Amino acid sequence: MTIPAKDRASEGIRWLITSRGLGPGDRLPAERELCELVGVSRTALRGAIAELVAGNVLESRQGSGTYVADPRVLLVFQETYNYGAAARDVGMSPGSLLVAFGVEGAPADVAERLSLTPGDPVFFLKRVRTADGRPSSIETGWIDHGRFPGIEAHDYARESLYEVLERDYGVRISHGEERISVTRVREDEAPLLGLAPGDAALYFLAVEKDAEGRPVEFGRHIIRADRYHFASNDLPERLKGKVGKKPWLFS
Repeated sequence: MTIPAKDRASEGIRWLITSRGLGPGDRLPAERELCELVGVSRTALRGAIAELVAGNVLESRQGSGTYVADPRVLLVFQETYNYGAAARDVGMSPGSLLVAFGVEGAPADVAERLSLTPGDPVFFLKRVRTADGRPSSIETGWIDHGRFPGIEAHDYARESLYEVLERDYGVRISHGEERISVTRVREDEAPLLGLAPGDAALYFLAVEKDAEGRPVEFGRHIIRADRYHFASNDLPERLKGKVGKKPWLFS
């Protein structure tokens, strides 16, 4: 069977990266040289590069060339999300910097998303997530303290919240509902993310649920767009229809 030229180009580029020991930020040879090295036409090469850019293998810089891309954490919409596991899946070392935590009365918007009454006790946790020592996001989450008493008695700079939920309370996050939009980084957020105030970032909100559909965590995150990839898990139609019927993420 004949291998399509674009597939040969893609495999050839991957081989070149490996054989030359190229890493994130390293520049690939110019287009003409790449065509000769891989043995394909410019059309096939450009198609392969476009696919590899979309897959975060390569990064194309206008007027500069094509480079090996930095790895990024992959967040899959509506699936169980464990930051540490997601970072390790792409060969990165995850970390957490604890910013604030404690038990407070649930604000109205948090109470609504967790099916509580405003003022009910909730555990809140705010962390800066890092990958290979670089900040990726600021994650803030709220959990029903009445359902999970004592959950604040852990070191979440070292422990996984979801692992604590499963190990100590027998509750596993099964799926979630998410919304994502664009925001501007505030002055208090900028130094935590290594950005400047006013820089663009992604604003990610989610209600994570257990297997019975009960809300477990409401999360509000500020994300560096250059440190993440997002994907869909292709939910069945019967589940897709339940998402987005009311504006539960909009304040």
